Amino acid sequence: RGVVVRVAGELDLIEVAVAMAQDDGAAISRWMQAGQVGKLSDDTARDWLTRDPDLWSVVVAPWVLVQERAHH
Repeated sequence: RGVVVRVAGELDLIEVAVAMAQDDGAAISRWMQAGQVGKLSDDTARDWLTRDPDLWSVVVAPWVLVQERAHH
């Protein structure tokens, strides 16, 4: 249903969640156009299932924002 949203690793997950909660269309649109925020694709979901990476998530109803956690 498109409620799971992928957030690129270079973004701050909390910053994106706050922007969505505040309906900051300008920021969200910028990230979407850059391919940094968008609906979780089936290919990415399969990749995550195969690799089993650490994921971070936050709920901003009705969305669940998910980001692959970078290892430093």
